[in-house]
Amino acid sequence: MQTADAAAEQVLLVQDDSYMPYMGAEQIDAVGVYSDILDEAGERLQKSEFALQAVPWPRAIELVRGGGAQGLVGTYYRPVVRPWIRHFSVALFTEHVSVYCRPGIARQDWSYPEDFRGLTFGNNTGFRTPGARFFELVEAGDITLLEAQTTEMNLNMLELGRLDCYVQEQLTAEREIRRNRLKNVQRVQTISSETAHIGYSMSWVGAEADAFIVEMDRVLTEMHQDGSVNRIISAYLGSS
Repeated sequence: MQTADAAAEQVLLVQDDSYMPYMGAEQIDAVGVYSDILDEAGERLQKSEFALQAVPWPRAIELVRGGGAQGLVGTYYRPVVRPWIRHFSVALFTEHVSVYCRPGIARQDWSYPEDFRGLTFGNNTGFRTPGARFFELVEAGDITLLEAQTTEMNLNMLELGRLDCYVQEQLTAEREIRRNRLKNVQRVQTISSETAHIGYSMSWVGAEADAFIVEMDRVLTEMHQDGSVNRIISAYLGSS
């Protein structure tokens, strides 16, 4: 895979520049889980070449919607909200959102968020990850909410007993738990799952576009089947 600057005539894919560990940017390079998956996919594509560029997410959306880029990397499956996407690729990965609590606080068979009334939750400042019903219970005073800027800060507060529970995307949370060797944090249950895809622009049509889409789907399917995607994910979980 080449940089976007070196590939003006190639297929241009764009991703978010600030959603690690899945998508990010280091200087001019796209990085993260999805970049690593596409790096390997690029080595397997028979004839097609593409560039991957990391930009702010709103700009990535506008580039693909306006035809300035051919594919939006990391989009969830949103055919109604994003009618300007003509094809969602084979899933790159399934992102899971989970509830993490101190041991003995909650049970796996509890209904989220109703059965978590009376507890103190952490949340990344301004994030809506815990869901609309959760925030209704916060507004009603049934759940106490303390917000911190980062996942690491929230998990440390959970470890120290300042929080009862915390809701976060699973890979993001597990990386921090392992990196900081947290012992007082347990994953209780998964509350939602979303598949992430490459969303190809409605304006990108024709035989070459169709051939690229088919070939990329074939390669992504192969990578799931032979364990390559799991290997990439494991590397992120094992990193410090």
